[in-house]
Amino acid sequence: MAAAPAPAAAAASRAARVGLLYDERMCAHATPDGEEHPENPERLRAIWRKLNAEGVASRCVVLKAKEAEDKYIASVHSNNHIKLMKEISSKKYDSSRNKIARKYNSIYFNKGSSESAVLAAGSVIEVAEKVAAGELCSAIALVRPPGHHAEHDEAMGFCLFNNVAVAANYLLNDRPDLGIKKILIVDWDVHHGNGTQKMFYNDPRVLFFSVHRFDYGSFYPAEGDASHCFIGEEAGKGYNINVPWEHGKCGDADYVAAWDHILLPVAEAFDPDIILVSAGFDAALGDPLGGCCITPNGYALLLTKLLGFAKGRIVMALEGGYNLRSIANSVFACAKVLLGDKFTFSSPEMQPFESTWRIIQAVRNELKTCWPVLSSKLPENLSLRVKPLPSELYASSDSEPDGEDVDELSGAVSSVNVIQFADDAISDHLSKMKLDEENLAVKTASSCSTVEHHPTDLVEVDKDGSVVLSKRISDFSLAWRSDLSRTHVWYASFGSNMWKPRFLCYIQGGKADGMSIPCCGSRDTSPPRGTMWKTVPHRLLFGRSSTPCWGTGGVAFLNPEINYNEKSYVCMYKITLEQFNDILFQENRLVLEDGKNGNVVYPDSPLIGLSEVEFMSTNKAIHLEPIKV
Repeated sequence: MAAAPAPAAAAASRAARVGLLYDERMCAHATPDGEEHPENPERLRAIWRKLNAEGVASRCVVLKAKEAEDKYIASVHSNNHIKLMKEISSKKYDSSRNKIARKYNSIYFNKGSSESAVLAAGSVIEVAEKVAAGELCSAIALVRPPGHHAEHDEAMGFCLFNNVAVAANYLLNDRPDLGIKKILIVDWDVHHGNGTQKMFYNDPRVLFFSVHRFDYGSFYPAEGDASHCFIGEEAGKGYNINVPWEHGKCGDADYVAAWDHILLPVAEAFDPDIILVSAGFDAALGDPLGGCCITPNGYALLLTKLLGFAKGRIVMALEGGYNLRSIANSVFACAKVLLGDKFTFSSPEMQPFESTWRIIQAVRNELKTCWPVLSSKLPENLSLRVKPLPSELYASSDSEPDGEDVDELSGAVSSVNVIQFADDAISDHLSKMKLDEENLAVKTASSCSTVEHHPTDLVEVDKDGSVVLSKRISDFSLAWRSDLSRTHVWYASFGSNMWKPRFLCYIQGGKADGMSIPCCGSRDTSPPRGTMWKTVPHRLLFGRSSTPCWGTGGVAFLNPEINYNEKSYVCMYKITLEQFNDILFQENRLVLEDGKNGNVVYPDSPLIGLSEVEFMSTNKAIHLEPIKV
């Protein structure tokens, strides 16, 4: 146990000068029809309640949000993107708003989205300016929607404007009088900050550091440039640092090792004038999307280690984090650090994974010509943890118990197949399913519980008769297709297959980043008719290390038993039953190519037809034998 350094004088001077920005107006951005979604207004409210209950808010300089001017947003975003984001909530788009949202990757809009987005960007500018000017020592901006995924001309991954990038450009280009010439951006969100990286990839004035799950390119946003090999180019070479974890379960020890052996030595050499933290808390223990294990004290320690740079001028801007208890406790711990409170850091298993040590070495080797400080040898003969077992990696058992007013979202990770029926009917049917190692090796996918790598199949009888279940698809008779094209189902995806471009490969053909082989697509290439988010009460398990389509990552399962203490998010796409069968054919490798003329040959009959739909509507479940290829 070690006490955090916080001299009394420094604490006293800092305490009254920590900014805390919160504005209820940013809670107006919500799903259009009240559907469940991980990025929701309660995220801000849960943090605000915690900070008030613990007396932290009253010790800070509380600020209200301020709208960003177009000219500042335009420093990183196109005029067309700004125009659309600012107008999407207007009456002009009432009839087309949802349709436009479906064109993006993991985005929704409502009548409050435009104002919230402009306030979020403006709020980070506001607190960054005050910290740079010396009016505040540090600050926390509780903003949403988040920003680090938003790119120059595209909203994605819950992000509309790139709030931190807008603020960084403002300080560097619009306020030279503040003397900010070098900025360190630390992105500890569990997902790669793809948008921020691209905006500063050639700029040596910004050192961008992102530590994130990569999972061999399969973790959202599933882009290859999240690899450690992407270090910037031209004048910006060496100023882009990615630390890509290979799996979940990384915790305090892994992140501290990345700080001590990569970030801190480079930060000392870079000597930033201010630090902007893209503070996502979805790597926290219990987060339903991240699957990592940072504790509130872990975040506090990471932040404490940054206080020695830039004269302690740190701006934290909220990014992700979807377990309300975890995010509230983590922000609370960070706020106490900025206020100068003394407390002790417990050291849980202070042992990083073996893979963490290997990644750290790879990052140092890649960057050592740019940063000679990384050329020294790492300590040897350390006691390292081995990679967690598959069942550990994908079991959602790490969430913290929540208080009475904070929902718990358990820590599910990566990818899964989900089948959800009314009540507990599924448990009996899933428990009867038998899948052996041989079947899995040839990439079988039971319509009840398994799928290849990232797809998740959800079977659900909807109020309008919609049903869902999953497997692979092919060509049917025209009469069969005609009948099924009039019935809609909900197909549920998990992990990086939530990314719409990946899912659309099953519908329109081709392959996206992270896929080893292309999909042939559905006979009907129409895009999904709708998108919504759901939670499923099952634990995710991992079954295989590799599949033909997705490569490294394997087959994911759900525990057959329903457990209402377990929650995993799935993104659901509304498609026709014909398209659904085509997806099943592709997932189960039942689509063949005619060697003579190159045509694609589908099976002659559906895996899930109208008779199965009728049976499920009556019995709430269906049992299918695994498909042997």
